[in-house]
Amino acid sequence: MAARGNGNGPAKKSGPNGQEPTLETISEDQVAQQTIEVFESYSFYRYQQERNEIEGDVPVVDPEIASIQRDPESPNTQVGRRLAFIGDDINARYDGEFSEMLKTLQPSRDNAYEYFVRIASSLFESGINWGRVIALLSFGYRMAIHVYQHGLTGFLRRIGRYMVDFMLNNRIAQWIAQQGGWVAALNLSNVYLKYMVAIAAMILVGQFVVRRFFSQ
Repeated sequence: MAARGNGNGPAKKSGPNGQEPTLETISEDQVAQQTIEVFESYSFYRYQQERNEIEGDVPVVDPEIASIQRDPESPNTQVGRRLAFIGDDINARYDGEFSEMLKTLQPSRDNAYEYFVRIASSLFESGINWGRVIALLSFGYRMAIHVYQHGLTGFLRRIGRYMVDFMLNNRIAQWIAQQGGWVAALNLSNVYLKYMVAIAAMILVGQFVVRRFFSQ
C-alpha cells in the first residue's frame, strides 16, 4: 500500500484580496467520482497539444478522445486542462521512455489492469504528492494511446476506472480529499508542480522500475 505523503511545501495562489481561497470539505468518494472527468479532460487537452505539435501529416484521431464531452465551466475540466499544460514539457521529455516501457510490457485487454497497478504502485511507493498524481494521469493517457495504436479501442474509460480503483485502494483519493479535492491543484504554483512532476517522471522510468519489471 502506498505511503502517505504530506501536503506541505507548495506555494499557493492567493485570492483577489491576497487571501488563500477556501476549499470545501470533500470526501474520497467524491474525489473518486470526479477522477474520470479530470482524467478525460487531461487526456483531451494532452491529445490536442500533441496533435498541434506534430508537423506534416495529421495524426490519426482517436475517436474516443475526440468525442469527450467537456464543460469549460466545470472545475474538473479546468483541473484536467491545467494539469495537461503543466505536464507538457515533462511529457515531451519522457515520451520515448513511456513508449518503450509500454512496448516492453505489451498491454492487452487481459493484462492491462495488472500492469497499470504494478507501475502505479511503484510510482507511489515512497509517498503521495501532486507531481506523482499528475504522472499517474500521464501514464494512464499514454497507455490508452498505446493500446489504441495497436488496434484496441475503448480503453480510455477503462483506464479511468483502473485509476479510480487504484486511488481508492491506495489512499490516494483520501490524500486528494485531504488537500481539498481536485480543485486544490488549481491553487498550486506552476513551478512547484513542474518540479514535482519532473521528479515523479524520473521515478516512473527510473532504473529500479527497469530492474523490477524488465529484467525478469
